[in-house]
Amino acid sequence: MRFNLFYRIVLFFLIAVLFSSCFRFRTSDTRTQVKFRKKNFQVNIKRYQLKTVDYSVRVVSGSIDAEKDIAIFFVHGAPGASDNYYGYLQDSVLLSKANLYSIDRPGYGYSNFGKAETSIKKQTEVVAEVIDSLSENKVVVLGHSYGGPIAAYASLLSPKVKNVIMLAPAIDPDNEKIFWVSYIAKWELTKWMVPGAMGVAGDEKFTHEDELEKVKDIWKDVKVPVLHIHGTKDILVPFENLAFSKRSFNSQYLDTIVIPKGNHFIPWKNYDLVKGELLKMIEELDKER
Repeated sequence: MRFNLFYRIVLFFLIAVLFSSCFRFRTSDTRTQVKFRKKNFQVNIKRYQLKTVDYSVRVVSGSIDAEKDIAIFFVHGAPGASDNYYGYLQDSVLLSKANLYSIDRPGYGYSNFGKAETSIKKQTEVVAEVIDSLSENKVVVLGHSYGGPIAAYASLLSPKVKNVIMLAPAIDPDNEKIFWVSYIAKWELTKWMVPGAMGVAGDEKFTHEDELEKVKDIWKDVKVPVLHIHGTKDILVPFENLAFSKRSFNSQYLDTIVIPKGNHFIPWKNYDLVKGELLKMIEELDKER
């Protein structure tokens, strides 16, 4: 009996190590180039040296047209990385209308991987500094989940941000859910088993309520169009977050879309809807020339 228990423990730790090393939630430069080449798309990979932080931040973009003055800037959730939006960066219709960028948020992908930056303000400062360095002057920022409030906050830090889309944003401090599995990334005894991106997500999870409290009064100052899209059956970020946005943002600038029975994975499950809204925003910005 003790012999079998020993082997069960060994097997458990071997699986944990394998899980930790394999599921890192990021795609290397080489694999990114291969993925784009296979679909006959060009890709640009740039590491930004910023004043905001002392490490480089990776941004992946589709084929860049210097004549375009409109950009879409994608901000992922937790865990995640720039590769969450490769499907958008390979969309020929979007590419024909705007330049497309996807960032590895601090702590994820190849931006100081594995070391969490739990401050929403600092995360947004990084995003805003990258956006300010772009050649385009009209930027739509799209953020999913934990990237949602960062996308909206960016409009207060960068004058280039003209529109914001928040997809199932975790923005309401009173509706920040913590699941039991999150504690695996928190406990000293088990956190070593968690892949780097999951550990970072866990660190963000346990500080996110406090971080959202710090910024909950700034949303009324947002003066660009903001679109909040949420599914009614989102079990990861409760649908109640939509009501918070309605209370917190100036109604003159906020629009909402409800997806009946929709879940949390809007960027992929509702791709056509998101793409359609992006194209509408691009068209409106294009008229402002």
